[in-house]
Amino acid sequence: MVRVIPAVLLVLPALAAGPAPTPAVARAAAGVREVIGHQGSCADRPGNTLAGLRRAIEAGAHASEVDVRTTRDGVLVCLHDAEVDKTTDGTGKVAALTPADVRRLDAGTRFDAKFRGERVPTLREVLAAAFGKVGVMLDLKEDGDAYLAQIAAEVRKHGEPKRAVVGVRSVAHATTMRKLLPEARQIGLVPTLDDVRPFAAAGVTVIRLWPRWLSDAGAVARVREAKCELHLGTGGGTPAEVVPLLAHAPESLASDDPTRLVRTLRELRGRRP
Repeated sequence: MVRVIPAVLLVLPALAAGPAPTPAVARAAAGVREVIGHQGSCADRPGNTLAGLRRAIEAGAHASEVDVRTTRDGVLVCLHDAEVDKTTDGTGKVAALTPADVRRLDAGTRFDAKFRGERVPTLREVLAAAFGKVGVMLDLKEDGDAYLAQIAAEVRKHGEPKRAVVGVRSVAHATTMRKLLPEARQIGLVPTLDDVRPFAAAGVTVIRLWPRWLSDAGAVARVREAKCELHLGTGGGTPAEVVPLLAHAPESLASDDPTRLVRTLRELRGRRP
């Protein structure tokens, strides 16, 4: 496990000026073993779409994250919100729509007119498009044994269980998915810092901390004391965002712009693009 000294933070002015990164920064960047594209690549593609997934693949991300919800007829689709209003040209709750209703939605135009006609994909379509190219991180947006069992079945039939990453939001999620999909890694999307230990006790090996929690000097210590790896989000993936996070020695980073994050890590490791 890579341990990073606070001196990592001192290189930000130097990075802005352009010199090669220091050895401390290079070691810290080398400790990041995984890049996850948030909603695919939602900085430059509509989130939770096949266009975003393809962009994450092009970026060289290790996994592409999607949010999984259920239609009225029980079909698993990829949408962040419980309602379709924010990201599509439709209205209403996903759970009130049929698969055909969801299929008719335009999931691209609200992001940018050039993505007009981009559809809300089913989980099955995402798994098929990712197969052999990139892992898929599944953000579990709902509860219930039937929901979890259906996700596990889809991954087994259409995906790659060993490359799957499950974003669990409760101990119940973690326990059930460990039984249904033991090959998959789990990232604990803990609601509070007090949940770190219970999640770890349930078998979760990676914990996501919100950046705002890092101001608590004991936050990362809780993760390490639980014998878990650390996952952090970087937003745009720029050096100004990434370098401060490296002081906490994360093993995994997510970004809205995985292309930029991959490039930043390469630069910080002292490698040419």
